[in-house]
Amino acid sequence: MRIRELFNVFWGRIACKWQKIQILMTRHQPERRRFLKAMAGLAIGGRAVGGNKGRHRAPHILVVGGGLAGLAVLDALVEAGHGARLLEASPRMGGRILTIRRDLAPGLRAEAGAEQIPQSHTRVRALAAKLGISLVDYPATQGAFVFRHGKRIIRFHHPSDLPPELTEGLSRQEKAAWPYRLHLLYAKQAAPVADEDPRSALQWLRDLGLTQRGATFVRAFSTVDPALISAAAFQRMSQRQLERGNSQIIKDGTDHIIQAMAARHKRLVSQNRKIEKVIFEADRVVLVDQRGLTHVADHVVLALPLRPLLALDFHPKMPRMVAAWQAARRAAFELKVHAQIQAAELQTLGVSQFAMALNFPHMTWALPEISPDGQMVLNAMAIGKAFALVQFQRARGLQGLERLLRERLHWFRTLRVATLGEDLNSNPLIGGAYTYTPAGTPCSPLPIRERLLTLAGSDFSQHPGWMEGALESAERAVQEILA
Repeated sequence: MRIRELFNVFWGRIACKWQKIQILMTRHQPERRRFLKAMAGLAIGGRAVGGNKGRHRAPHILVVGGGLAGLAVLDALVEAGHGARLLEASPRMGGRILTIRRDLAPGLRAEAGAEQIPQSHTRVRALAAKLGISLVDYPATQGAFVFRHGKRIIRFHHPSDLPPELTEGLSRQEKAAWPYRLHLLYAKQAAPVADEDPRSALQWLRDLGLTQRGATFVRAFSTVDPALISAAAFQRMSQRQLERGNSQIIKDGTDHIIQAMAARHKRLVSQNRKIEKVIFEADRVVLVDQRGLTHVADHVVLALPLRPLLALDFHPKMPRMVAAWQAARRAAFELKVHAQIQAAELQTLGVSQFAMALNFPHMTWALPEISPDGQMVLNAMAIGKAFALVQFQRARGLQGLERLLRERLHWFRTLRVATLGEDLNSNPLIGGAYTYTPAGTPCSPLPIRERLLTLAGSDFSQHPGWMEGALESAERAVQEILA
């Protein structure tokens, strides 16, 4: 027995020495080489994916959140040779990307979360190309646009075609602008707004000459109420909108990009692991999930939207970086309702798939697929005050939503609401929730790394609520970790 004990002690010392040698070897590798290697294999930037398939190297990193940002961070860290794993709270991967097929006609899908990919979103386009995923255009815009004004349906081809009762009170310049892009008229020609400017976007636009009637249009079609968002943040958002160009969508479902990313590292992903507590120790982080199980790491990446991030129980206290985001950002919401119609109705009515109104649904557009029996899916978006209205009707079930939508889109005789989708009440990680800078708060960059913690997700990017923002934040998070 004595010999066995001595042998165990001897062998333990050898193992300990060997572990220290491995750590020293890892620490003294050139940081520049590690960084370039990671970027070379970083799928989120659209560059070649090859790289290191060898032994995991310290530090061990845990990524929390299986949305696009979390998967992109995991992918890049693995390619850089780091020992990394991902924990996802639900049985479904994708976070704010949610494609719905259930209860729809064969071949159709609805997108409850991320959907459009503008031309300027180069990271998403590069990733789709790398994964062999095709993008398709929305249906060609043929026929007249539609503006719903009260019970009246107004067809028009150019803003100047709109009747006086709709445009009365607009300036001559505003009458020439598209109703849903009126704010861009001012943003395009305005001088840069300072980060510290205390004005709201609405005050700023009025200072630039926005009329009272024009403010009605801007408030109707802006995803964030211009009276709440800071002028600097709104100007940046508008400039990005001007740069986007025409949008496309992932063929057959946005969730294909999630499935392809998750398949690359299936063994490193654990689902149904909802993290509730984050404990910071001297040189490690301990995560506690809803089952009471602990997960230990040298570094943690929280790839979560701001609201779920703030719901975590931090010990011994909330990191200063997270508190800074809590103080400097607010959440805005949008909600999409999906309905099926016969595609032939668009041609029969002589209108495009794009309709607009000053109240719900502010925007209505069609997805590209047509089922074998000739049906297609319409998106109807609720923002601002309409968000609460749609949530109320949604609580009444499909009949409540269909009654509301038939009342507002009464020219579609075949319209049928087929899916409730998901919103922030049924799933806090889905729905159109994204951050903005409130008026009176400096619109300055905030940190995403503090000691053993890094943040990722579109809320912590220049494109909140967009897939491009998720990939941008993941790229920055990996750079912070490897730097």
